[in-house]
Amino acid sequence: MSTLEEARFEIKSKDFNRAIENFAQEDERAWFLIDSRQFEIMDSLVSKEKKAKAFDGVLAAIHNIFPRANTAYCQALSRRLSYTVKKNTADMERIAKDAYFHHRGVDFMQYGKIIYDVYECSKNKANFPYREIALSFRKKQLKQENAEEREKRSQHIAELDFYLEDPQTDPVKKLSLIDEIINLAQEKYFGPIEANTTKRNYCNTAVSICRQELNDSQTAYYYLSQSKEYERRAEKASIEWEKRRNIPTKAREQNYMYKYRSDNNER
Repeated sequence: MSTLEEARFEIKSKDFNRAIENFAQEDERAWFLIDSRQFEIMDSLVSKEKKAKAFDGVLAAIHNIFPRANTAYCQALSRRLSYTVKKNTADMERIAKDAYFHHRGVDFMQYGKIIYDVYECSKNKANFPYREIALSFRKKQLKQENAEEREKRSQHIAELDFYLEDPQTDPVKKLSLIDEIINLAQEKYFGPIEANTTKRNYCNTAVSICRQELNDSQTAYYYLSQSKEYERRAEKASIEWEKRRNIPTKAREQNYMYKYRSDNNER
C-alpha cells in the first residue's frame, strides 16, 4: 500500500467524522453517508487495522444518530469483525459485547454469528460470557446447513430416479444409480428412519433388476442382505423414536428381538 493511499484514507476518515456531526438524531439523510462510507472503507487499499479503526467511526455514527437501528449496527459490526486482529482480545470481547447490546430486533443468525465467531477465537471458551448464545447459534446453523444439504440431496435423488425409471437405461447402469442414491440417503440429513427405509426400498429395486434383467443371483443376494439390514436399522430407529415420546414399545421390541435373532436369520 502506498503512503499516498494511506494519506487519502485518513483525509476521508476525518471528512466523514466532521460531516456526520452535522446530522441530528434520526435524520434519515445520514444513511447515505454511513452506507457509502462503509463501502469506501472496504474498497480502500490500506491495512486491516486502519479499516477496523475506520469502522469504529461508522459504528459510533449509527449508535449516535440511529440508536434503535440495531440491524444496521450489527451489519457494520460484522464487517468490523472481519478486519479485527483475532489476537486482539480486548477488541474481540468488545465486539461480542456490542453484538449482545445491540441484538434487540436483530435476526438471531446475524448477531449470533458475530458472537460465535468471537467465541471460536476465545482462549477461554468455558468462561466466555455469551457462550450459550454462541452454542445456540452453532446448533441452529448446523440445522440450517443440514436442511439445505438435505434439499440438495433430495433433488439429486429425484434426478437419478428419472434415469432409473427410464426403460432405456442399461440394467448395470441402474445398479450404479441405486448405489449412488443409497450413498446420498445418509442418516445425518434424512434421519435414521427415513434414510434406512429409503435405502431398503432401493435395495429391493436392485434385487428385482438383478433377478429380472441381469439374471444375477449373487448380486441379488448382496442387495437382499443389505435390504434386510436397512430394514432392521429403520425398525430399531422407529422403536427408539417411540420410546423418546413415551409410547409403549414392549410388544414391538419383543417382535424386533425375535425377528432379528441370529439363529432365526440363519434359517
